Amino acid sequence: MKKSKVAIPTMLAVFSMALLPVGSAMAAPISANPHVQLKGNEAVAASHGTLKSHKTSSDVVSVTLALNLRNADQLDAYIADLYTPTSANYKKFLTPEQFQAKFGPTASDVQKVTDFATANGLSVTDVAKNNQSVTVSGTVQQLEAAFGVTINNYTNAKGESYFANANTPSVPSEIAGVINSVTGLNNEAIRHNHAGKPEATAPHVGSGPSGGYTPTELRSAYDVAPLASTYDGTGQNVALVEFDGYVQSNITTYYNQYGLGSPTPKTVLVDNYNGAAGSGQGEVELDIEVINAIAPKAQVYVYEAPNSDKGELDMYQKIANDNTSKTVSISWGLCESQSNSATMNSLHNILSQMAVQGQSVFAAAGDDGAYDCGSKKLDVDNPANDPYVTGVGGTNLTLSSGQYGAEKVWSNTTKKWGGGGGLSKVYKMPSWQTGPGVQNSYSTGYRQVPDVSADADPNTGYSIYSAGSWTVFGGTSCAAPLWAGIAAVNNQYAEARGKASLGQANPTLYSLFNTAQPYNAYHDVTSGSNLYYPATSGYDLASGIGTPDVYNLIRDINGL
Repeated sequence: MKKSKVAIPTMLAVFSMALLPVGSAMAAPISANPHVQLKGNEAVAASHGTLKSHKTSSDVVSVTLALNLRNADQLDAYIADLYTPTSANYKKFLTPEQFQAKFGPTASDVQKVTDFATANGLSVTDVAKNNQSVTVSGTVQQLEAAFGVTINNYTNAKGESYFANANTPSVPSEIAGVINSVTGLNNEAIRHNHAGKPEATAPHVGSGPSGGYTPTELRSAYDVAPLASTYDGTGQNVALVEFDGYVQSNITTYYNQYGLGSPTPKTVLVDNYNGAAGSGQGEVELDIEVINAIAPKAQVYVYEAPNSDKGELDMYQKIANDNTSKTVSISWGLCESQSNSATMNSLHNILSQMAVQGQSVFAAAGDDGAYDCGSKKLDVDNPANDPYVTGVGGTNLTLSSGQYGAEKVWSNTTKKWGGGGGLSKVYKMPSWQTGPGVQNSYSTGYRQVPDVSADADPNTGYSIYSAGSWTVFGGTSCAAPLWAGIAAVNNQYAEARGKASLGQANPTLYSLFNTAQPYNAYHDVTSGSNLYYPATSGYDLASGIGTPDVYNLIRDINGL
């Protein structure tokens, strides 16, 4: 996962809070039936800051209500069948409309939610085309009454201001089973990126203008070069999940420096995000540039949304429903134990839809090693922890005469940096997660991350042009888009042979790992640790399966 540009993100300090409204009484909720609290929607954001005041009652706030899927108990089995090579349904991916017809919330469920909203004076501003969410807006006073909450203003440890509900939202009992999560009652910006810069005394590695590996060096190191003259991502789209903006002139400078001739990125703004480049600009620009370093002709779609629970879910849902990109790259995340469980479950539903539609999702596994919350507690990153996401860890990559030399797991014991990895406490180990080393002394029966890795050490980083200058970036924020670029090249290669796109990558990647293949698709990383878990032969919780030999990998995937 990606930290801030220079260092791993720091946990927000937890402050004492008051749960009582300040300055005004809360109106009684409008409902004929008793309200019940929505499990998993606890008021986590309020616990991260110091109470300042009650939010002005007349302020208008937009809220997204994520609905539970239909036939949810059948979905995992359906996806497993979809990715079983011997199945008659193998890679017969559905469209968003087909997914909605089979698994989407019913029109009746949507009607119940919209009736609840309008009865409480809220305006229904959007119903997602897959029926998975209903967006409503109203004043703070109306929302407090509708959901039985108090909405206050807070300040966090960094001095940043945000608003949040001070207690768990509740809804009438007749719709409590319909709604999974309520997002928008807080606007706390807690997701961080996973990019890092090298230490000032770091050696000059790579031939970029300020150091760092160039596109040519990356393609040579990971054996993309034999494909590059024919398979360059032409005709493929890659979606980026971003909570910040970028400046096109920086991207253009990068393309021109390396003669990539890449298509101009297309920006998709969600939830009225203004697209301005802020403190996370470097993350967005490196994501675009790394994708096109590996797949120069791929069209990059940059989805941008506010950094909030609501912004996150609305953006992911937009990517799923647009279904224009068969590859998705994510360099932002939040440690699992700090994630709101209902929001995480709603995101899981969207990621399930992406798997059914044949969309590959790669996410940075984090830059705090085995301690994703930045504390002494073992934890993993969300969404890299999700079974329908390929979590990407980090290595230190050394070249030899411009070719692959050696790799070890990335870690820095002084700065407490390292590639993310460990055990989920939420998701059980998926059936496809098998192979040498998967069952190990740390195994608990729960999902293990990362799945794969790539170069992420800032001291063996990537040549990037950002914010008007050449620099070097590392972090698993670089490793995730590198893998997404590989998927784009694979999909072009597959399409030329009349084969299906990669889709959810993990079943295929692990199958290549645990059964004999014509070519050796992975570099087994066997040295180093991620501050806790050691690299070993085979799978390990520091590097996953390993790093790619792309030419071999793509030939194995496509049977050629």
